[in-house]
Amino acid sequence: MNPQQYHPWLFRLSLATAIATLPLMIVGGHVTTEGYGMAFPDWPTSDGQNMLTYSWFHQAADKYYEHGHRLLGMLVGFLSIALVVVAFKVTDRKWIRNVCIAVLACVIIQGILGGTRVTENSKGLAMAHGIFGACVFTLMCFLTMVLGKRWIAISNDPPALPVGYGRRLAITVPLVVLFQYFLGGFLRHFQVGLHPHMSFAFVALIFVIIEFRSARKSGVKWLKRPAMGMLHIGIFQVLLGFGAWITKYGLPAAGFVATAGSWQQSAFRTAHLITGILFLMTTVLYSVRVFRLHQLNKNRSSEQSLSAADSLPNAEGNV
Repeated sequence: MNPQQYHPWLFRLSLATAIATLPLMIVGGHVTTEGYGMAFPDWPTSDGQNMLTYSWFHQAADKYYEHGHRLLGMLVGFLSIALVVVAFKVTDRKWIRNVCIAVLACVIIQGILGGTRVTENSKGLAMAHGIFGACVFTLMCFLTMVLGKRWIAISNDPPALPVGYGRRLAITVPLVVLFQYFLGGFLRHFQVGLHPHMSFAFVALIFVIIEFRSARKSGVKWLKRPAMGMLHIGIFQVLLGFGAWITKYGLPAAGFVATAGSWQQSAFRTAHLITGILFLMTTVLYSVRVFRLHQLNKNRSSEQSLSAADSLPNAEGNV
């Protein structure tokens, strides 16, 4: 097995790209929450002007946030281009280069989705833009994880896992969370499916609790720590959803009356969206770790079997 090499600048650039995507998603979430998505009827221009030269600091709130979202998207695009360039310069691992190319391609597709959503004034494309954005962010975080020192260290000395351990959960949990995110998209963009979204949130949380208990039993720190984070984010997400529900519909039993367009309502809804993206990302990265350990254990078993076979005398009695 060829040892993997740590490339600090590639790792830092990948991390910077993922971090830069966070404010992009936060502003984008706020744009959707407040209904600012159609502040400009045109794209890629803004009010017919070049995006880079458009004066937006003193514009109304809708144009201010929507244009800021566009500029942050351009920043992530430039970082993604730099990521591909650096990957081809510092590493000869083809699959790492391919993932970097995939990140850039997804960022371009995401930009086109967002622009087409404006030109077509389509809520369906707005929903697709949001869901695909969560997947792109998850891909960026995956790339950052596999470029990190810990990933390389685990690859060189993997802890043992029981055969078949956690594989079904590793497939099921991200799909359950993605479906829950999909239900949330329908509620957010089309105002339908409140009760299915609320009910399925507890189903997703139950699956995460089961996976967390499984990770604890494994005794592997590389699994236990992200599983703990995944559980905490899941619980926090449910609480944020409850807060979003109260600020939107009120709580008459407690004497709380919801105020349409309040900052509390906007804050809870946007925070609920961003935490949902982080929740999806953590479940996917945990599952990647499970399958990675299984693959490493399989490779190690094959190497040990091959070494044992090589140490046996051949047919002529030679060692």
